[in-house]
Amino acid sequence: MRNEKHKEVWLRLQRRAGAAIGATEGWHWFQYHFSFLPPHPFAFSILDACADCELCIEGLGFRFIDEIASIQGKEKHLPHYDQLLQKLAELFVLRQLLGLAWPQGTVFEHEPAVTAKGKRPELRVVTPERAYLFEVKTPSLLKHAEARSRNPVQTPGRALAQSLLEQLADGRGLTLPRDNPVKDFLIDADKKFGQFKAVSAHTSILVIVWDDHVYEPITVLTHGECGLLTPNSYFKDGAGTVVQFPYTDAVILLRHLNYIQNAAADRPLGDRAHALDFGTVDDLPNVFIPVTAQLDLPALILEGLRTRPLDDPVCQHAAEYHPPDMVLWF
Repeated sequence: MRNEKHKEVWLRLQRRAGAAIGATEGWHWFQYHFSFLPPHPFAFSILDACADCELCIEGLGFRFIDEIASIQGKEKHLPHYDQLLQKLAELFVLRQLLGLAWPQGTVFEHEPAVTAKGKRPELRVVTPERAYLFEVKTPSLLKHAEARSRNPVQTPGRALAQSLLEQLADGRGLTLPRDNPVKDFLIDADKKFGQFKAVSAHTSILVIVWDDHVYEPITVLTHGECGLLTPNSYFKDGAGTVVQFPYTDAVILLRHLNYIQNAAADRPLGDRAHALDFGTVDDLPNVFIPVTAQLDLPALILEGLRTRPLDDPVCQHAAEYHPPDMVLWF
């Protein structure tokens, strides 16, 4: 525990989680992890992150526990597992953002809104110099990952015709891209950001949490023949004009879902200490993709989220940071 206040909050969260998850009469994917005293390492990492959030925004840590606890009732129901991964990814990002070395006088707002019925991004951070909006999204990847591990041919984007790819697969299985969820993330985030930008200046960032196959969202966003953030985007309006996202300033891709899944299954984590460990500067980087021309994000955010642009030498020399036309699995 970091200090007495953190310890006190952590213990209250543990009691709430132990009763709602560990001792639930229903079926919960994490019941096993929260049924121990002291908690299983996976549960411990969740409680620790919730305590950090609670100390920054009162009520947020308990809200995470309650929301995690509410996703239960159907034994081994995979859609619930997907929802839990998405909720933990949100916790993973918010805990990191709230813990950055923001300047004195910074104010945090969780799910703020311009009007009572307005759309709510995940987090608003108002510093003495600048205001930021963050929206966190995580796709459902369980079925996609299963297909990816089974099929010999994968198309991460729409650069090649599906008929050609099916011919190459020759009936052995073709994994299609997860591009529509990314498109929907951009649409939703842009609407949320737009309401705030209509009132005052904000820097808006969409954070997408993926697994280690980070070339997939990179392809969906940046491939020159089809990327959503390019002039050749496959997403067009009824008049055939490429749809743009004028209120979104940047997209950050975090490669982390594998760690959460492995920790929940008691599998080795490699270069991470626990499920919600954000890693160090020596680990493979996350990705920063500017949407607004000449966007200047402070090092506080770029380094705090361990990001590098795609033209960074580290990304240039690693295959998973390049947008491929297709992938052949052997």
